[in-house]
Amino acid sequence: MTTKGSYSFKPVGAIDPDTPVVTEAVPLGEGGAEETPSVTAIMVGMGIVGWMIGGPFIAVITALGGKYAADKKGIIGESVISVGRIAATAGKKAEEEHLLEKLKDAIHSLFSKSISNGKK
Repeated sequence: MTTKGSYSFKPVGAIDPDTPVVTEAVPLGEGGAEETPSVTAIMVGMGIVGWMIGGPFIAVITALGGKYAADKKGIIGESVISVGRIAATAGKKAEEEHLLEKLKDAIHSLFSKSISNGKK
């Protein structure tokens, strides 16, 4: 163990060797087989990446480019499919948590409060 001031460094396995190592951010499908995400998931995921990088025009270009690159072999195709898997997993989790309904309720309550405050 290396100590400098009030900070210390320990390798991860030294703290608890029984801790499982996480190898994937997105769980595999049924039976451990990798499932290919839908074209919609790939386009949505790549569109979000493009939107964060350069705005709406780049979002359209990266979404269409992602659709094209998903059919190609190599690291670019694998990366695009991974982004699609992440988008598909996020969509499934949003459905499980009923996020759309919660968002609608929150917006409705926000506007109903502002309308009722305006009437007083």
